[in-house]
Amino acid sequence: MRRLLSAILAVGLLAAACGDDAPSTTTTSAATASAAFPAEAFAFAASSDLAIGRERLLVAVSDPNGARLASPDIPVTITLWLQGRESQTQTLSADFIWAIPDVSGLYKVWADFDVPGIWVVSVQPAAGAALAEFPIQVQESPRTVAVGEPAPRSDSVTSADAPLADITTATDPDPSLYEMSIADAVTSGRPSVIVFATPKFCQTAICGPTLDRILEIKPSFPDVNFLHVEVFTNLDDPANLETVPAVDEWGLPTEPWVFVVDADGIVVARLEGVFDAAEIAAALSL
Repeated sequence: MRRLLSAILAVGLLAAACGDDAPSTTTTSAATASAAFPAEAFAFAASSDLAIGRERLLVAVSDPNGARLASPDIPVTITLWLQGRESQTQTLSADFIWAIPDVSGLYKVWADFDVPGIWVVSVQPAAGAALAEFPIQVQESPRTVAVGEPAPRSDSVTSADAPLADITTATDPDPSLYEMSIADAVTSGRPSVIVFATPKFCQTAICGPTLDRILEIKPSFPDVNFLHVEVFTNLDDPANLETVPAVDEWGLPTEPWVFVVDADGIVVARLEGVFDAAEIAAALSL
């Protein structure tokens, strides 16, 4: 029984297929031709685990038919405030990140949340009207392992324990990502990058591209452990998928997630969904 991802519907990165398959979402040329979105566009949060502190907020923009409208050609600013505290806002220039290269993407800002509760988000494109405001929930503490906490010593399955076909749904898996368990990696005295993703059964169409991005980054960091942890077992029986124990041990509400752990076994970055190489490099340089 699938216990993961009840929150995935809320983050809005929905797709019928995922991972290594051809994506079904498309960009809209009419939107990218100007610095404004069409009148029917709306924005929503693509982050599911926000808490007090400096947090990474991802925002998607869509039309009612599901076409993704976020674009590198449409700069936006994002303004946030606590509900009921409208006089205290923070306005941030958003970075654009491709979710599926040249197909769809998201906007990213680093926001400071000083109290838990309902916060309001407004997205303003470079031209045209601001999109409808939407709420986000900020918690006292994150559900996932927080930055600064020791990484759980999860006894994840490796290629020494089972064939690759039993421990990953990647269509062309890199065997080096499955040689170490999480426990071995985070106690190895070397930094680690741990990717939780399920390319075949992903709910967001970005697990495969996320894993591809990790493989692109990996050669630049030969002294870092890179691991892919498939979030499900029973991979040959899709009707009876079970989440692996590490999903609960790391508190994952969605997938994919990437965690960067330093040489002392402490989490230094937690990245939900989409990320770029610079974010991984920055975390590894801490």
